[in-house]
Amino acid sequence: MAKHEADSLENVAKKLKQDMDTDQKPVRLEEALSGGLKEITKNPGCVDILFSVNCCGRCMLRFLGVRDFEIYELSSKEIKDILVKYLQTATTAKTERDVGTGSCMDQDVKEEEEEAICTACVGTVQYAEAIVDEIVERMQKEAYVTKTFNMNVTLPTSTLIRNHAMAIYWNQKLSSYPTAQVDIKEIFKLLISWPIERRTGLTLDFGSELRMQVAVKHEETKDDHVFLSKMKESGLIIKTKRENRKTIVVGDGRHHVVKALTLVKDNRFESCGHVPPTPVSTKPQLESIEMMRESVFVGGRYLKYTRDVSQTPWSIGTTMLAELSVSGIVCETLKNAFRADDFKFVTAGREDANVRMLGNGRPFYVELMNPRIPVLPSETIKQLEGEINTIMPDKVQIRHLAALRPEDTKIIKDGEETKTKSYSALCWTSKPVTQAMIDAVNEYNGKAFFVEQQTPIRVLQRRAQMIRKKEIHSLKAFPLEGHFMVVHLHTEAGTYIKEFVHGDLGRNQPSLASIIDCEADIMELDVLEVDLEFPPPECMS
Repeated sequence: MAKHEADSLENVAKKLKQDMDTDQKPVRLEEALSGGLKEITKNPGCVDILFSVNCCGRCMLRFLGVRDFEIYELSSKEIKDILVKYLQTATTAKTERDVGTGSCMDQDVKEEEEEAICTACVGTVQYAEAIVDEIVERMQKEAYVTKTFNMNVTLPTSTLIRNHAMAIYWNQKLSSYPTAQVDIKEIFKLLISWPIERRTGLTLDFGSELRMQVAVKHEETKDDHVFLSKMKESGLIIKTKRENRKTIVVGDGRHHVVKALTLVKDNRFESCGHVPPTPVSTKPQLESIEMMRESVFVGGRYLKYTRDVSQTPWSIGTTMLAELSVSGIVCETLKNAFRADDFKFVTAGREDANVRMLGNGRPFYVELMNPRIPVLPSETIKQLEGEINTIMPDKVQIRHLAALRPEDTKIIKDGEETKTKSYSALCWTSKPVTQAMIDAVNEYNGKAFFVEQQTPIRVLQRRAQMIRKKEIHSLKAFPLEGHFMVVHLHTEAGTYIKEFVHGDLGRNQPSLASIIDCEADIMELDVLEVDLEFPPPECMS
């Protein structure tokens, strides 16, 4: 449904609910029929047609174009009784045979009898309220913190086929088919939303961030559309395929069926399908309820003090290569606090498990998916920061934890091209460290230069071979005893530091090894600073 149509429907429904008491509905129905509906007056026999094919009262109103939506809360039996009485009144000048009173009265179901299941909606609209208990129970179990909800529904594909068959049958019997019908999904949505509103205290709002998807199935008529696939002009191609060890059917979605119905002529439809639609003997069932809210984002900076913690879980097959991860320490607490289904941990770059993250920490954010709680006070977020910092205080801590706006997360993505990083590397050299080697490195202290780095050998199995040109902003070396020195580096983001030190078999030019004219390797690496302002100051306030 288009947004403006949904808003209009919502506004009409709310106004009706304000203006009208339940006891007035029969009166409103009579007013809608006599004052606004011309179809019965123009074609009195149309009601007979609807009765003859066992339409429920609600579908009768749909086909007749009644848009006084709250009237649909009357039961099917009540609507049928009023329709019959109205027809008798509106056509008093006609003979009993012309009016068709006998056929209508024959269908006037007694209160104690079970009404036949509607052949048009297969009971979805007729018994819509029957699924409300399950929906409310699920909503109460999930306990989303919200004042509103949005409702989307998926009805059996057979309702498309059966409504099309009704149109053909109507045109066969009468001169014209109503063009101002009410869509079945509109009515179904309102019929389940209104009692949900009353029982939960929430308000139906088509702009709500809490989206509920309700799907209804009807096994008895699930193959009603299959005959269309045997008609070449329909363009409906139904196939089965294996996916995740399951056989699934593709090509028979509602949009495919809708398109097929526009391509098939009425006489062809009737020759292969059923006009009018055939009776059904079973009621529809609730297939699924899905509830989803937009993600919320929390971000900050993390510090990693040890060389045995990976950034995210690190494993090969079923073997864990690092028992702990930063994401595992940080995210579970946040996920539980917001009562989210899952999380996504996103950082401004990454360091290997054996690399420490020191200084002001590395920027990160956590996307919390489908949170039941959308907002937490800043005081609570500060408490969560303290709670996380007590989990492994000697290994991982976080700073500046704050709630983020979705647009704030772009800072980390955009920063991939602009941020710089500072490192401290403990390096080994094949020759004893001399002052000449230190001086050769320190020539680049505050002097920028570029290096060309081929994709490192160690990651070739997962990254494309290419040459990356990266800028080293500054180098400074400090001698230690024997074959060791400490090198401080300030580099462009994305520079492979380990490969810059040892040269990666000549794939990195120039390298620290080429500058000091001997073999070199990196023993320990620390990230000292990630130069990116994050979280944004306005989030911290």
